Amino acid sequence: MEITKNILMRGGKSPLVKTSYEEALQKNLLGTNSGNLLFADAVFKTLSLENTDIHMNGYSANPRAAKDINEKYDVFVLPFANAFRKSFIPILNKFTLLISQLEIPVVVTGIGAQANTDYASQNLDDMSEAVKLFCKKVLQRSASIGVRGEFTKKYLLSLGFADNEIDIIGCPSMFYYGETFPEINKPDKLNVDDPISMNISPYVPGIEEIFNKNFFRYTNIDYVAQNNESLDQILFMGKSLPKPGRVFPKDINHPLFYNNQVRFFIDSRTWLNHLENKRFVFGTRIHGNIAALLAGTPAFLLAHDSRTLELAEYFDIPHADYAEIGDNHLAEDFFERADYTKLIAGHFERFEQWVKFLNKNELEHIYLPGKDNGDLFNSKLESVDFAPIIDSFQHQSSSEILERLVERSFHDSKKNSRRIDKLAKRTAALELEISNLKKQKPERFLKSFFSRSSK
Repeated sequence: MEITKNILMRGGKSPLVKTSYEEALQKNLLGTNSGNLLFADAVFKTLSLENTDIHMNGYSANPRAAKDINEKYDVFVLPFANAFRKSFIPILNKFTLLISQLEIPVVVTGIGAQANTDYASQNLDDMSEAVKLFCKKVLQRSASIGVRGEFTKKYLLSLGFADNEIDIIGCPSMFYYGETFPEINKPDKLNVDDPISMNISPYVPGIEEIFNKNFFRYTNIDYVAQNNESLDQILFMGKSLPKPGRVFPKDINHPLFYNNQVRFFIDSRTWLNHLENKRFVFGTRIHGNIAALLAGTPAFLLAHDSRTLELAEYFDIPHADYAEIGDNHLAEDFFERADYTKLIAGHFERFEQWVKFLNKNELEHIYLPGKDNGDLFNSKLESVDFAPIIDSFQHQSSSEILERLVERSFHDSKKNSRRIDKLAKRTAALELEISNLKKQKPERFLKSFFSRSSK
């Protein structure tokens, strides 16, 4: 009998477990962006063998958990995206500290650097020491690091790493179906009444204008949102998150909501099923477009930074530099430019690189000779009753809204009660400490008080 291997993996949720939209938001199971689902699920599937248990670790790192991880797990797998960026460095540093204390193998997949589409790396200089230390610690526990593309590899080579330590593997999401990529069914023409979908990065300048042009031209268009802020709008009219970021649309009274044209997915399968029925998908979200391609639907990426352009170039995903698209903003313009010949033709070779990386780092996987090629994972996936598509707030029943708001109020009350209880205990402890200090001589009390106050 084979011994079970326990894998700890970075990610918010198992693709084989049903969750609710409310839980996904409250526990941040998407890591703020549902695009994280695709590459995490692809890695999960790749490692899903009969003698393997995969446990999700969330999206951050707790260095104090090192001892527990060493005792419970056989390998720590870290699917990343654009982790080499300024805003992510505090989290990356925590991973570095954690990994430096681990005694088990640590494998990093799909990690990338973020810059502009001109691939200028000057903005990466300030974070280079943090990136260098992270990679150094990872390579002490693995044979190589899997990166998104040529730009990231060149950046890491410039930091002193050897060529054989950095492998270009792209993003594991593109290998969700293994060595054969789904057939892309591109019709001859895109009509104004065809079902199409757009994805948007709210922080990209001018993207709202492009959306509006398409929204008023195509009668059967929807918007698949990916950020927590949009899910908050659908569930709680945008009033739930303590520190919301940018969101599109900003106003919950936008026609998209009233027409029930906003969609949000917390599971890869329901996401792909939705896009399977579209004639065309386009926008700035790399994983929004990869989801469409995996569903066999033509897609076109508006690449607005190196993290999106790097993957598009590696996989030959049809794309255009967002800064250079000019006035041709309509879906039909992008549709006409889309050619999937190279994407399909080069897939097997790229898949082989993925498998070589897995073998090099001694990760057992479903594509090894004698393994099931994903049959076990697929059968388990089919048995999960995922949450159905959720309508926008204006199209939900009163009872559904009331139930959710009551549950949210109860959750907040419990959380506040715990905080109050902790404060009460802390206050009682301080009162006791002060009482004991007052029993001392006055000069000793003052000396002790001011000594504590200065800390």
